[in-house]
Amino acid sequence: VVEELEKRFTTENIKQKIENLEELGYSRKDVIKMAKSLPSIYSLSIKNIRQKMKNLEELGYSREEVIKMTKRAPTIYGYSIKSMKQKIKDMEELGYSRKEVIEITKALPTIFGLSIENIKQTIKEVEALGYSREEVIKMTIGLPSILGLSIENIKQKIEFYDSIGLHSLVIVAPKSLMQSTKLSYARYMFFKEKGIVIDKTNYNKLFANQKQFEKQYGLTKNEILQKYPYEEWQASANEADGEKAKKDSKVQSDEERKEEVIQRIKGKQEKISEQEKVISELQSKKNELE
Repeated sequence: VVEELEKRFTTENIKQKIENLEELGYSRKDVIKMAKSLPSIYSLSIKNIRQKMKNLEELGYSREEVIKMTKRAPTIYGYSIKSMKQKIKDMEELGYSRKEVIEITKALPTIFGLSIENIKQTIKEVEALGYSREEVIKMTIGLPSILGLSIENIKQKIEFYDSIGLHSLVIVAPKSLMQSTKLSYARYMFFKEKGIVIDKTNYNKLFANQKQFEKQYGLTKNEILQKYPYEEWQASANEADGEKAKKDSKVQSDEERKEEVIQRIKGKQEKISEQEKVISELQSKKNELE
């Protein structure tokens, strides 16, 4: 990064830009870190940076929040204020309030870099796992990074929580999605062996700080993962799903055969009705002739 910058900017120019950014509220360390992920920040005029900060403040962010957001996602300085306003409007149309969008983007400013189509798709896929639009919105407010996670990652965790009767867990405690399924499963089995049933009243036991958990129960993370391997449960669950699929297939086949017989009977009944109608018409004509 340094070599690239030296080719494009003089040392004096870089020093001056760093000083200017420090005057805006960044520390020297912040500027260096930002430049590593966005070297072109040195090519932006301080006037444009000031204007972008002002525009963001007008959208509802404080100066401190703008500093914090751009430290995490310097690329914000590369987005037009028009596109950022549109992203906020698009998210409002999805069901978020302006205040909620501001809170979400403060926590995860990289959302401004996600396409609205991808956000819509993620929301739709989470809804398909058994949640309403209002519940998904509540989840993403509590954990905005959901909008950037793969649906497979989310689905695996939710399916495990479903299996232990905690479908609503991710609504009331969306940060539960941050913990790996392997660790959640291992801790669940650990408590189960101790006769402790994990439910909505004590689910926080699954997510205790590792140091706290180790101090209280004497098991390291690696030890508990080895003792209760998630892969075994997953294999068992996949086998059960396979058996269920076979049964469902058999039921479906039986239903299809039943439907086929019913349709044949209906066809015969319709033919008989047609024949009876013809006979009735012939009888009527015979009576008229007589």
